[in-house]
Amino acid sequence: MANETLTTGLAGLIDEINAEALVILQDLAGVLDVVRWIDTEGEQGKTLDFPIYGTVASSDVAQVAEGTDHTTNKAISNADTAATVEEHVIKSTISDLSDMSVRSLAAFKQDIAMLFGSAMKAKLEDDVVGLFGSFTQTVAGAATTMTLAHWYDAIRMVKAANGNLMEIAAMISPKQYWGAKGLRSLLVDNSGEAKLSEEFLNKGFVTNPFGMDVLISNEIDEDVAAGGDAAGGIFTKGAIGLHTKGIISIEAERDASLRGYELVGVGRWKQIELVDLWGVYFLSDVA
Repeated sequence: MANETLTTGLAGLIDEINAEALVILQDLAGVLDVVRWIDTEGEQGKTLDFPIYGTVASSDVAQVAEGTDHTTNKAISNADTAATVEEHVIKSTISDLSDMSVRSLAAFKQDIAMLFGSAMKAKLEDDVVGLFGSFTQTVAGAATTMTLAHWYDAIRMVKAANGNLMEIAAMISPKQYWGAKGLRSLLVDNSGEAKLSEEFLNKGFVTNPFGMDVLISNEIDEDVAAGGDAAGGIFTKGAIGLHTKGIISIEAERDASLRGYELVGVGRWKQIELVDLWGVYFLSDVA
């Protein structure tokens, strides 16, 4: 109906908005694929202990003669890392007059789901990339342009710490990816053949260099300490833990004196560094 308003249909749309916002957030949030993500929605308690086990090396395996009692005990310790979820909130008000201008509840549902889902995704990503600076291992540095050697050195560091290279990924800024001093330029300039350069550009090979996924995040600071440097990171999946208790939940409430509806979106999560040596802070010049 052309004159249908939200006041008659908003309550019934909330479940659909929630479902669509969750799909949008999970679609957009590639970060969920590269961290150790555990969701405990519906379970009691707001704190999750991520179990972290010490490394068992080849030297811990003994070659023992037949019939010999092996008495050396290898202690396997488990260091719990607690992540207590925190609330992240976004609010929007739909006034009755703006409500009257809405011609399609379906379009409104999709727009709100996209706006809330995208905003929550950005905050989630911002929290995760904010951990990169706590990695003790670093490559490149302030006023240093990235090179191939920096990428390979980061991979070497993760491997030396027994990180799983099958799950290694990078999160870098737009300038670290597309900029004149970024990854795209670096790989094309080092390809050696003009034809190969064109292949890289046309087929998007830059998205999976060195056998790792590369995610581009707008939440990465590209002017760290006002120095024109971007603060990316290279890490394997177990380096960062993400405990969620429902990534996004949207509800509506009528505010009579305001003459409208309040829409409130809540995301509950906590990001935490799990294994320091499985991550590398990648600060590089992008100015």
